[in-house]
Amino acid sequence: MNPPPPPLYPGALEPGRIKVFGIIHTLFGVLGVINVVGALGWLVFHEQIMGFTNAGGPPELMAAQEKFHGDLAPHSWISLVISFIVSLLILRAGIALLKRRRSAVRVSNTYAVASLLAKVVGALLFFVMVMPVANGALDTVLGEGIPEPDVEAILAGARIAMVVGGVVFPLIGAIYPLCSILMLNNPPVKEFLGENGT
Repeated sequence: MNPPPPPLYPGALEPGRIKVFGIIHTLFGVLGVINVVGALGWLVFHEQIMGFTNAGGPPELMAAQEKFHGDLAPHSWISLVISFIVSLLILRAGIALLKRRRSAVRVSNTYAVASLLAKVVGALLFFVMVMPVANGALDTVLGEGIPEPDVEAILAGARIAMVVGGVVFPLIGAIYPLCSILMLNNPPVKEFLGENGT
C-alpha cells in the first residue's frame, strides 16, 4: 500500500503572502486607528483650532468656514465610525495572519468586504452630503470680488475636480482589499493554514 502524498505545503514552507499581507494589514490597521484618533481630535476641537489659526482673519471668511464645517459634521462623524470599524477589522486580520490562525483568510475576507462596502457607502455619502455643501461654499466664497466669467470657469473646474475625486479615490482605495481577496484565497494559503494554523 502506497503512503499518502505529502501535503502541498508542509510546515516549513509557508507561502510568503501570508506574512506579507499580515504585515501590511497590521500596518494599515495601526495607521487607520491613528488617523481616526486624529480625526476625532479635529472634530471635537476644530472650533478652538480654527479660532487659533484664523485669528485676525476676515470675519466673513471665518463665518463661511465655520458654516462649512458645521454642515459637514454629520458626514464627518459617519465617515469616522466607518473608518474606525474598517481599521479594527484590518488590524484583526493582520494579527490573525501573522499568528497563522486557521481563520485568518476568513477574517481577512471580512475586512476586505467591509472595506469595499465602505468605499461604496463613502462615495454615495460624498455625492449626497458633501457635494451640495461644497458647491454652496464655493458659490459663497468665489462669488465675491471675482469677475463673472472667471467665477463660472473656476466653479466649473472645482465641481469637475470634486466629481472626479469622488469617483477615482474610492476606486483607488478598492485596489488593496481586492488584491487581498485574490492573493489570500488560493489553495496553497488555505492548505497551509488549515494544516499548520493555530
